[in-house]
Amino acid sequence: MFKDLVEAGGAALLIPAILFSVTVYVIRGLFGLYGKKSEHRRDFLERWDYARAHDDLWLEVIIRQLYGTYLPAHVIRLALASPHSSQALLDLSSLWPLLRYDEHTQTVKWRYKRDRSAFMRRLGRYAPALRYLLFCLIGSASGIAAYKTSGASQWIYAILATVMVALAFTTLSYDDAAKIADASGEAWISKINSTSRSRHNQAAQRSQSY
Repeated sequence: MFKDLVEAGGAALLIPAILFSVTVYVIRGLFGLYGKKSEHRRDFLERWDYARAHDDLWLEVIIRQLYGTYLPAHVIRLALASPHSSQALLDLSSLWPLLRYDEHTQTVKWRYKRDRSAFMRRLGRYAPALRYLLFCLIGSASGIAAYKTSGASQWIYAILATVMVALAFTTLSYDDAAKIADASGEAWISKINSTSRSRHNQAAQRSQSY
């Protein structure tokens, strides 16, 4: 295909064709990821077994297959107890990479210092969209420059435009986590830690009674 374009319109048409092809593949890749999520949901519904939900290992594995994130069993059960359990699991799975989990106390805290500030979390909520616009602008400018130049400069601008287009679409994958961190991150941390401390206190009281 590229050979035919070069023969028909010259090398000047090759760069736009490459940029268009890369953009199409990136978009197809993003839709493919969403398609895989749908497949995981169907697979999850087929495999879900309420009789085995008490098994920690089975519960952690089945949730990881669906959402692609490791969540401790007690955190999963906390989400399942929510009125909208599916959305709660999705939120926690997106939020979890931003949290640091202490296996001993079974509590969580923000992984990065910037997220400990409500103001910084609010800024972070809009960061993916701003990065997307920035990458799109740079990519568009580079694509135009590649079309108007020739030789080595043309390829340099074309490569830069390709990278910017890929980064623009990739940065959208961080959008959900940033929004959840701002909207309900602190609430989830408080809920998880409160539940864990309550469980530990109950266990300590039972051990003292013996």
